Amino acid sequence: MKRIYETPMACSEEFMPNEYVAVCWGVACEVGPANNYEASIHNSAQDHRSEYCGTPGHQWLTDSDNNNVAESMSEINTDGLGTLACTIYTDGTYKQRGDISEVEVGDYIYWTTSAGSGWDRRTWHHQGWVTETTPGHPNRS
Repeated sequence: MKRIYETPMACSEEFMPNEYVAVCWGVACEVGPANNYEASIHNSAQDHRSEYCGTPGHQWLTDSDNNNVAESMSEINTDGLGTLACTIYTDGTYKQRGDISEVEVGDYIYWTTSAGSGWDRRTWHHQGWVTETTPGHPNRS
């Protein structure tokens, strides 16, 4: 058997965070105020529940071009409606669209989700606080 001598060497890897670590926050719908808003516009059939939109992990941020800025938000784990696109608004009138890329931790935001089509189309008007996913470590997923 022939033996080959190799010079000992050490290798190391550098940690490089990706966009999922760099952009990491949550938002839960404040179901009480959201349901009050729906009632005020005679839309109370679209109810908000804490086990669905009221859970921070049910709103999902997407950074599709890997620049550490969110381009969109979706609601996941809905009550049988699949994944719903969220439209951000500047205030509680839900009249002027906002920009998800400008949203930061500590902001109170307003958004809508819709499901169905034609006469069966339904829209929910959400609102809630943007929070750190891990308090004290905003970039930890």
